[in-house]
Amino acid sequence: MSEEENIKENDESSDQNRVLTSARAYVRRRFNEELAPIYLFHNLTYSVEIADKVVEIGKGEGLSPEEVERLEIAGLFYPLGFIGGDEEVWLRSATEMREWAKQENYSLNGADKWIPAAQKATRESPLPVRALHDAAWSWLGRKRYDRRYDLLQMEREARAGKEGDPIAFGVEMQEKLLHFQYLSIFGREEFDKRRRKNVTDQHSDNYKITQNEMKARTGKNFGRGIDTMYRTSFRNHITLSKIADGKANMMISINTIILSIVITVSGASLSFFEETFFENPEFLIPIISLLLSSLIAVIFAVFSARPSVTEYRIKKDKLITSKEASLLYFGNFLKLEKREFIDYMSTMKLDQNALYDDLARDLYDLGAVMHKKYLLLTISYNTFVGGLALAVISFLAVYLLNIL
Repeated sequence: MSEEENIKENDESSDQNRVLTSARAYVRRRFNEELAPIYLFHNLTYSVEIADKVVEIGKGEGLSPEEVERLEIAGLFYPLGFIGGDEEVWLRSATEMREWAKQENYSLNGADKWIPAAQKATRESPLPVRALHDAAWSWLGRKRYDRRYDLLQMEREARAGKEGDPIAFGVEMQEKLLHFQYLSIFGREEFDKRRRKNVTDQHSDNYKITQNEMKARTGKNFGRGIDTMYRTSFRNHITLSKIADGKANMMISINTIILSIVITVSGASLSFFEETFFENPEFLIPIISLLLSSLIAVIFAVFSARPSVTEYRIKKDKLITSKEASLLYFGNFLKLEKREFIDYMSTMKLDQNALYDDLARDLYDLGAVMHKKYLLLTISYNTFVGGLALAVISFLAVYLLNIL
């Protein structure tokens, strides 16, 4: 090689280095100044990765040094459009590339059009477009896939401003991996084997994600906390219901015995009671007080022990979609046909949130029944104690007045 050729080659290499240095500096400055911090995936790191991979693909496909240079520059500018938001990203990236080329007086020869074209590239697309497409998605077929996956998921959630559905995102990425095709020969040879492995890994990860989400929703991550909470609450309410029924039965037994004795003795026409009541009719006051209080106490105790069914006035066709009534309670689900109830329970098994909401409604209705039961029982006890005290006090008052 002659000295002139060496000088020319060195000049070209120097110009190439200068152009690439300028492009990197421009992209770095624009990312640092304009890109929002929520872009954890589409940033300078992703830009450099695309540029590096597209150079490998371009050289592997036998492209000319000039085309490889333009591909590297296009790879650097490829995600730069995200500095302006999520819409028309690739058009903005191409515009940024043209602005830089204008400043540097650099001839793109249509390389700026490769960026938007790479989004819809096919096997019939020009080789540079296919190379850029494969470089942009090379992370699907690399060992660092998991890391890029996490960054993309967090970026999406940050852009949406809310927590996303990890299960849906995992399924989406599995479908992307499963159906994705690298369009260049070098891309297929370099990345496709790892892509297939990532598909199987993603499938396994999706199962784990589903299990973890299920555990999180059902409280399994907290020592089966939610299940234990509902189980304990229902058990406590059932125990309290048994206690209330036992107390009601005790009140019924005691007061019916009192009523039986007083009525039997009062109606037996014994001479002692006849003479006493005729001579001292004021003794009827404690007897009547005791009779009335015992009767009222028995009535409220019976109401407390009486079976209570919570019913909602909701039309049958709206009962399933209602957010008020629990269909786990027989008083409600017996309004449905058997097939409708079975279908509802089948759906419920797949929707943990709806299941626990229904349990909460059932627990609330049970609490409402318990509140009414204990309110009636309290009235019964208070009436019994008050009537008994009044009868004794009035009897002592009458007795003392008669003595004095």
